[in-house]
Amino acid sequence: MANPFNILNPTNTMNTNNMASIRNAYQMLTQTNNPMQVFQQMAMRNPQLQPVMSMLNQGMQPQQVFNTLCQQRGINPNEFLKSITGK
Repeated sequence: MANPFNILNPTNTMNTNNMASIRNAYQMLTQTNNPMQVFQQMAMRNPQLQPVMSMLNQGMQPQQVFNTLCQQRGINPNEFLKSITGK
């Protein structure tokens, strides 16, 4: 499957930066004891994450939020996870 972020940015440098940012966020979330606090901090810096915070605050599980957002964007969640985890 092609990288879903290729659509968002036309240059490879920007795509590489996006994937690096996503990998960094993934690592932060997997290494923290309080992922909700990490989401809140990220949302304060990036208003585009407000819908994610809203869904989480309404009681949705993070996996549900992830799957919902992937479905809305036509992204296979398993393939996307493979692209950031390398597994």
